[in-house]
Amino acid sequence: MRAKILLTSLLGFLLISSLIFIATTQQQNGINALIITTPSQNLPKHLETAVRQKMSQQLGIDSTLLTLTKSQKTTWEDCLPDKSGIIPPQPCPAKSLSGWRVTMSSQLENWVYYVTNDGFITLDATASLNKTILAALSEKLAIKPQNMSIVAAQLTKGFSSCAINGTCEIKPVVGWRILVEGTEKPFLLGMYGQDLNYGNLRLFLPPVIAEMPPNIAVKVLADVVNRHDKVTSNLRVESIKAVTWNWCEGTGIDRPTPPEMGNCLNITQAGWQMNVISGTNRYVYYVHQNAISNPNFYPLPDGMQSLASSLVTTVKQDVAKRVKVSENMIGLHRASPKFFDGCLDLDNQKLHCRQSILAGWEVSALGGNVPSGSPSWASATQSYNVNLAGNDIRFVHSGVWLPVP
Repeated sequence: MRAKILLTSLLGFLLISSLIFIATTQQQNGINALIITTPSQNLPKHLETAVRQKMSQQLGIDSTLLTLTKSQKTTWEDCLPDKSGIIPPQPCPAKSLSGWRVTMSSQLENWVYYVTNDGFITLDATASLNKTILAALSEKLAIKPQNMSIVAAQLTKGFSSCAINGTCEIKPVVGWRILVEGTEKPFLLGMYGQDLNYGNLRLFLPPVIAEMPPNIAVKVLADVVNRHDKVTSNLRVESIKAVTWNWCEGTGIDRPTPPEMGNCLNITQAGWQMNVISGTNRYVYYVHQNAISNPNFYPLPDGMQSLASSLVTTVKQDVAKRVKVSENMIGLHRASPKFFDGCLDLDNQKLHCRQSILAGWEVSALGGNVPSGSPSWASATQSYNVNLAGNDIRFVHSGVWLPVP
């Protein structure tokens, strides 16, 4: 009888213990996090205050309107912040961090934060998008919310669109910049799922635009501003001119970079070349005349003509060092505009990678030895993802390029 009582007591103790300490590895929005649920322990008050102040500043509301709705002990992978409290933009080694996964809520929002025990706070933006925003994205993409793969999201500010002859608040509102897998550009949405923009970009058009429709020129400007997520202080249209091009005849800088193709069609095409300055970048766009009648027209800069010469040099130097040949044996092959997550799409297991969106380029260069067994006319390629500033250049892979027959 005594043994039975002891056994019952032991089982009861184990059951209580299991309720007090439960450790599980969960996939939190793509982040492997070890969640430790401990009902007997609460988020320390000073960390709760820090998170509350953080969300209050980001959302622009009084901190008393926020409620702590959930906190769990957890560990996760991320980089360490520097002395200024910022994770550097360049590649950094992942460390196992310990702290808390915290959900702080307002009337509409439920934002998720990861907080280290010493108070470093990271907003998990992709886990903080509300249902209204997800529904708006779902409608725009014509796919179910559960089928959307969100690459990255970041807090930003934008302006509401005005109705024709309407008036708008000139004060920017808090919103999200959201990059969804399979899309070419991020969406800019407000907290209620409404479209936001970067203001009246018609003000930046020159008086003479070579008969280019103003709405088309504004779309080009909007793409430039989107790549910087702001109207830079030096944003300006350098030139707009009418041009014609035929990829089968002649060369010159006043025509788009030819696409990969075999036998070209001997057709002369007409449109406009528009050059825009923003920050330290100069963007070259070519707009075909058929864009006028295409409501879904979305301009993209010509990568080969928009890539800064200093960035081209840096890529060539890295390729030469990697494949152990002289730099003059390396040739730039292709450059395409691209939006990435904060780690240039190469390391998004780290928490901070998906909390920002970067514009940049996918760049490939010819150089190096081709794998054995490749055709004699094949060339080795080295591919990179690079940011706009050119201070973050990440090797992606080596490959083989074959001319299109």
